[in-house]
Amino acid sequence: MRNFNILRDGMDVRALALAVSMDAARWEADTYLRKYPQGPFGDTDTIMLRFPEIAVGLTDEQIALYKANELPGYDQHESIFWPAWDALPQAHDFVYDLARFTRATRVGRVMINRVRPGGRIFRHADTPEHCRYWKRFHLVIQGQPGAVIMCGSEEDGSKDETMQMLTGRLFWFRNDLFHEVRNESSADRISMVIDLQVK
Repeated sequence: MRNFNILRDGMDVRALALAVSMDAARWEADTYLRKYPQGPFGDTDTIMLRFPEIAVGLTDEQIALYKANELPGYDQHESIFWPAWDALPQAHDFVYDLARFTRATRVGRVMINRVRPGGRIFRHADTPEHCRYWKRFHLVIQGQPGAVIMCGSEEDGSKDETMQMLTGRLFWFRNDLFHEVRNESSADRISMVIDLQVK
């Protein structure tokens, strides 16, 4: 595969999965991504562990500058620890071990995303500025056959590679290309997104 690199299968994510499942209210603590205008995450619940401070009330012009990291007073690459980080220490070693393994120089966004059975993350490519700065990794906390991620260079998906998102799978992928997630399994697909600056 050219658009994915599986770093490890069968990682023991049971403690993290248990901790995530024991407090359902965490999924409702923040709805920023799900409600982002014209965003691809309408079917997605998110637990923010690290994320930039959210800028609100921006004009369309300011949003374009923010996405290019040219809006005065804002650094879209500066993530902060959200309350869920302290509440889920089971996630910490996965993040820091991956940072050590890749010799990362900076840790960016860390989010846990849930896609319900029959749900999807709609097709999109992440912003050029974000992809230039960060490499995107996923650790699948819960995933059954039928929960897939697709990634390719064509907007219509005609040249996509497809990979199963299976529990315990850690992988990197080309989020600068068009990609989407479809959960055609009978269980929630839960995955932790980890952005690292890797030279």
